[in-house]
Amino acid sequence: MLRMAAICIILGGGLSLSGPAEAFNEAVPPPSSSSQLTPPQSGQGQLIQTREIDVTGDGKADMVSLVGLKSDMNSPYYDRLFISVVGQGQAQVVIPLEGGYNPRMDFCDFIHDKMPQIYVTYDTGGSGGFTSNYIYSLKNNVPTQIPMPEPLHVNATFKNNYKVKMKIQETGKAFILDIADRKEAYEQFGIYNQGKLVKPIIVNVDAYSLLKPVDVKKDGFCELKGVQRITGIANADTLGYVTSLWKWHKGKWQLKEAAVVQTLKTSLMRVPRPEDED
Repeated sequence: MLRMAAICIILGGGLSLSGPAEAFNEAVPPPSSSSQLTPPQSGQGQLIQTREIDVTGDGKADMVSLVGLKSDMNSPYYDRLFISVVGQGQAQVVIPLEGGYNPRMDFCDFIHDKMPQIYVTYDTGGSGGFTSNYIYSLKNNVPTQIPMPEPLHVNATFKNNYKVKMKIQETGKAFILDIADRKEAYEQFGIYNQGKLVKPIIVNVDAYSLLKPVDVKKDGFCELKGVQRITGIANADTLGYVTSLWKWHKGKWQLKEAAVVQTLKTSLMRVPRPEDED
């Protein structure tokens, strides 16, 4: 019954955004203040993912749905995304998100609230491979956005013999990367001359390309594992990655681990997608 109600409410007539959604939007605005909730006139709604799970804490299963609106059904891009929560005897909650590619929804207790929160991630598109990530608590059927951890900052110092010293500002820890495998390019750009440093460059540290839930201790509480790409002379020149592990503690994210690595474990690798070429 809840599944059918959720589908009818969301997809019937495009998308219903009256009543509870207006109250929610007034209290917690969507990510972009310039975004309007009116779907594209030619858009069509798609039920991307749905699950019956108690996210409000009343002991009854809620129907939680991730819905996308497309103006071009042949495109993988969703113009708008919405989370819908329909509970037994409770008002529907609709949470508007911005558009993106490959949206996914998951559930875990991040904030030690003894109930799962809703986690949504999607790709923003473009060559950077960035993602947008959100966590929402629906305790007592009241939507509350949980802030995400800020990306880490890295200072880079180029050394002789094709070495780069990477220091994470937040921890003070330093790591040495060997870039001898691309020495020809760095010689060509005048950064090195036969291994001697001539002209250091500014290293770019991207925003999160991955910020995924992980249950490190297998205790039912989730941490967040972050990955940020480090680039050198060009966007295609990946020097390494900043990895981080975040745990919610006393109302905020606490950094538990951070490192700079040259290669990623398979579980943390993001598969290139066609929209990355946009």
